[in-house]
Amino acid sequence: MSLDLTSPLDANPAIREVLAIAGLSAGAVEIQMISHGQSGDLVAQVGALVVKRAPAERPHNIALLRQEIDVMRWLGERARTPAILWAGACDAGYGLVSEAVNGTPVSHVAEDQARAALIATIGALAALHALPSADCPFDRTLAARFPMAEAQVEAGLVDEDDFDAERAGWTAPQALAHARATAPTSEDLVLTHGDASLPNFIWSPGQAVTLLDLGRFGLANRYQDLAIFLRSAEYNHPHIDARALLREHYPLEQIDETACAFYRLLDEFF
Repeated sequence: MSLDLTSPLDANPAIREVLAIAGLSAGAVEIQMISHGQSGDLVAQVGALVVKRAPAERPHNIALLRQEIDVMRWLGERARTPAILWAGACDAGYGLVSEAVNGTPVSHVAEDQARAALIATIGALAALHALPSADCPFDRTLAARFPMAEAQVEAGLVDEDDFDAERAGWTAPQALAHARATAPTSEDLVLTHGDASLPNFIWSPGQAVTLLDLGRFGLANRYQDLAIFLRSAEYNHPHIDARALLREHYPLEQIDETACAFYRLLDEFF
């Protein structure tokens, strides 16, 4: 595929490099950097394209981006994700070029549209969780995630300053020990997004929700998604009772608050 795109001279050179390697030239279309998210990846919209680049100095980010690409290809038409136009290595790291999605991150929708956007997001999660999971190659069960969490702690990659308020002042090893002590003894396994915070869902009125940032996707307890969704909804749209919406629109009789607390804790390591 070849497109004639442009960017101003001060556009990020790493974004231009990804476009060039992908066979996409840059011209007068503005490169708009997308700032939400804290991963350290570069993400930009260039006309009808979204360019994502995981930096070479962050191998963990590259691994997540490569898995995200694998997940998007594996899901195919089973879930709504952006179409991949190109993916591969570049001098500055690893890149992905996908089609831009019409809509707004659910975290950023207008207040008068937030309720509808949250209901649509709940519907997208329910549909994802209902998909057949027997052939899923992406293991995010606790048996897989605890070793990942330990590796994060040992590598010094856990941001202790970003812990939820109830863990303010904790160390990463202390949080990990508490997670192990409070881990559930059983898991209700489904296909999960893995990072179901609202910036990772794109919504437009009357349209299906699109799933983004699927590097943590995999087979896990449904509360991996529900806990993070609730936390994000309460942060971004505090005027809406997200728990009431979840009880009404998700096939679950009641919310397991203990499971929510555990999976919020587990999320601290990623």
